[in-house]
Amino acid sequence: MDQTDRGSRLGAENYDIHGLRYAAAAEMAAAGCSDELIAAVTGHTTVAMVRKYAGPARQKVRAIEAQERRK
Repeated sequence: MDQTDRGSRLGAENYDIHGLRYAAAAEMAAAGCSDELIAAVTGHTTVAMVRKYAGPARQKVRAIEAQERRK
């Protein structure tokens, strides 16, 4: 099944499956999910790929936390 078929089946013809996968990883990382949980949802087979997608979201969370501690 190619991406077009998947998108149609999900009712997401105008969305890129890769983009949805990235968004899911980022949102789960921001919510504090572990690499293993993220991989279970996104299907990534290596921790390195999970960290690639989750890294920016986790950095944002850490930056916000650090700024809060400064107050």
